[in-house]
Amino acid sequence: MYPVTQPYKDAIYADERRIIGRVTFDISDVTAAEDVSSITTSTELATLSQKAQLNNNERSATWNLATNEQDRFRLDGSFSFPDDVTPANNGEVGYISSAICNADGTFTTPQTITIVFGGDHSSAGLTITFDQFNDEYATDYTVTAYTAADAVIDTVTVTGNNKALVVPLGQLLNYRKIVVSISKWNVGNRRARVMEIDFGIVEVYTDDSLISFNMIEEMDMTSGLLPSPEFRFTVDNSDRLFNILNPTGFYKYLQQRQQVIAELGVPVNGGWIEYIRLGNYLLWEWTSEEGSLTATFTARTNLDLMANYTYEQLTASSKSLGALAVQVFGQCGIENYSIDPALNSITTNSMAEKTDCRTLLQMIAIAGRCNLFVTRNNTITFKRVSFGTAADRVDFDNAYNEPKIELERVTKQVEVTYWSNLNTSGISTVTAVGIDLGDTIKLEKNTLINTSTVATDVANWIMAQKQFRAKYSMNWRGNPAHELADVIDIENSYGDDTSGMITKTDLTYQGYLQARTEAKGAPN
Repeated sequence: MYPVTQPYKDAIYADERRIIGRVTFDISDVTAAEDVSSITTSTELATLSQKAQLNNNERSATWNLATNEQDRFRLDGSFSFPDDVTPANNGEVGYISSAICNADGTFTTPQTITIVFGGDHSSAGLTITFDQFNDEYATDYTVTAYTAADAVIDTVTVTGNNKALVVPLGQLLNYRKIVVSISKWNVGNRRARVMEIDFGIVEVYTDDSLISFNMIEEMDMTSGLLPSPEFRFTVDNSDRLFNILNPTGFYKYLQQRQQVIAELGVPVNGGWIEYIRLGNYLLWEWTSEEGSLTATFTARTNLDLMANYTYEQLTASSKSLGALAVQVFGQCGIENYSIDPALNSITTNSMAEKTDCRTLLQMIAIAGRCNLFVTRNNTITFKRVSFGTAADRVDFDNAYNEPKIELERVTKQVEVTYWSNLNTSGISTVTAVGIDLGDTIKLEKNTLINTSTVATDVANWIMAQKQFRAKYSMNWRGNPAHELADVIDIENSYGDDTSGMITKTDLTYQGYLQARTEAKGAPN
């Protein structure tokens, strides 16, 4: 379950509640972030600053870190102590200058950040995120874009800024270098802080411009299916910024893989909004509806990207399933992944005829008896899920009607083929005790399963997963904090609660939230 506070838990199930949607859409040149050849700064706080994080699509600090500045070392519980030994433990930090501004906020020497690219790039503009955590920002600063010959394309000097997220430059063509120079900060005796520099426009859509959105995430208990999360949102396009013929619009800057962050929030503690992240997605498709003056976008995850890469191994290469997964992620350039340690204890010869890398991940998951799904931060995850203590309870006060219960067919037998090589195979069979009539499941094409022992283990795992054949479907008010593989208790009219593991979440937001949740459990 997504980590939330007690006030959130109280508010999400209150008789009267307000849900607020927010979509952050980074309309940036995705190739520019990948092509950064150097980032240099005039000064940098060596023990803490992480200038390499300036273009990693993270715009919020992980922790509010205490530093040697005025009022930034308060022992009131609002600050955390940084880890000076292992900087990675500090999470998202961004750039922090070593220089501290004067009491009036001015820097004796402007603090500069220079970003150089390997090639020319064009984007809808430039967006800078300062310290949103504490609402601190540069009031006076200059941003300049240069060509490969160091000629100025555009420059802007800002004075009196009062925002932590700014868009100082408009459309830029064929830039090779960006320089940000900060001369004054809004709080005296502080260091300059920059969380992110986006090579484009970051649009944040809320209820005044967000028409609706829908999120679907799903997993299969046996990894026999491999669904990928999908997020679709519609925004007001009455200004026609997303019309294909608008020469000053954003349409020509839209690219696959641009970042889309979806969130739902609940007001708590007198109006403060606690947001729950629904996903960190990649733009996939888009369309402008001229008649309705709206634009609709569909976003997906890294799992879909892996379908574009192929894998083929015709000779044996012995390694663990975990090592093979790491190899495949590296081949596809995927860095956000999580691998269950159990995969490191199962050996495979890695042999497979030509297939796409998404399908190969599915083969690894099944051979390793893992569930495969994508988390809210776009992390592809191998995990051996299990029923534990329920994370939450869905009762009749929050359901529109009693959950629908379906019993899937009984499995009598599972047959798993194992492959000594691509031409030599055998079959391991597991039969359910006391079952006379039922389905036979055959797993035949997974060439990563190489021994009868592994095949038998996989067959037993599939048989065990198939025992959770009670599918609960609920239309209810919804809780955005519920995630795939969470165990929940479900109220029913016939006695004790039933328990189920969430296998599908379908959320629709149109100024209010509607939810459909599916969970799997054992029949009572």
